[in-house]
Amino acid sequence: MAVSIDTVYQKVLALANKEQRGYITPQEFNLFADMAQKEIFEQYFYDINQWSRQLGNNTSHSDMLTSLEEKVSLFEHTAIQDNVTVLNKWGDVNLKDDIPNLYRLMNVSVNYPPPATKGYKEAELINNRQEFLLLSSSKLTKHSVERPVYLRYYNNYDRIKIYPYPVEDDGSDFDLSTNEFANDYIQVKSIDHPGQYNVTGHYFWFDQQEMIDMLGDDFTHNDIINISTTNSTGDVNKISNHLAIIWTIDSSNSVNGHAHGRLHSLQPPHHDGTTVDFAIGDRIFLSTPKVLSNKRNVRVDYIRKPKTPNWAYVVVNEKALFNSNNAIDFELHPSEENELIYKILKFAGISLQKQDITQAGQGLENAQIQQEKQ
Repeated sequence: MAVSIDTVYQKVLALANKEQRGYITPQEFNLFADMAQKEIFEQYFYDINQWSRQLGNNTSHSDMLTSLEEKVSLFEHTAIQDNVTVLNKWGDVNLKDDIPNLYRLMNVSVNYPPPATKGYKEAELINNRQEFLLLSSSKLTKHSVERPVYLRYYNNYDRIKIYPYPVEDDGSDFDLSTNEFANDYIQVKSIDHPGQYNVTGHYFWFDQQEMIDMLGDDFTHNDIINISTTNSTGDVNKISNHLAIIWTIDSSNSVNGHAHGRLHSLQPPHHDGTTVDFAIGDRIFLSTPKVLSNKRNVRVDYIRKPKTPNWAYVVVNEKALFNSNNAIDFELHPSEENELIYKILKFAGISLQKQDITQAGQGLENAQIQQEKQ
């Protein structure tokens, strides 16, 4: 759902009677459009505060609070994976760096390493340092891994500090490294080439998801890694630091109808396919550091800022023609189209120094607000 920026522009030009009162350039319109969208978006939160103190009705499509929450929900982002970086062992997180389009914070969830907790725990916002010290002074209200808390601080409150610290140990040896050696293993599902080539032992096939989980997202096709292997029970070491190339980890290849990943051996005796040391069920360990994301243990749900609208254009015969390929529509709910037009018309009247346009835009806007709040 979106509001077409071209539709709004053409209606504004028509209402302003551009031939008589003056032309609103695309640059001016884009500035006014951004201002109008921001005004409407910010007003949502004041209106929600107002309507939440009043009785609603049982008809969801005409209940004002429900309608406002629906409009805001277009900008809500619910984290499905860790999305912010813990900067140090004291639980500091810089929201501005990790979420540059952050508008308002919703929920902060923390995953403490086992056996401390199982799964993510939602952290409670503490409004100020004094409140934090007061709650921390009592065993009944002090934060814990079962009831984490966080404080907002710094310029524009763009940082948070989480208690207890969301680190992988007690904080005394906090490691910000993004590399680790995978102790997990994957097991060989097949050693036969699926095509016509007799290169048994040349390719080693694995369950695709298991392979991706062990290697991580940063490994891609044609990357070279070191692997070590044992037999299927793990009690006999077979090969150490064996070079292999990741041939594919996508789902376009399959073995017996199932999507698999595969490694391609780069070292003899397997490269020529004459000697087979790999067997189905062998355990393959990664002896190359696995690249980790530095975003781990914390998830943040938030409301993002609307994208800046842009009426893009190309100049043909000295005229600006709409370029839909580069345009950015308003991200507001379709019901906001008229209010966008009225606000932009009001701003344009001020710019053109046409009081009648300003008054017309303000009057139309006031009429719509009055209708919504009756």
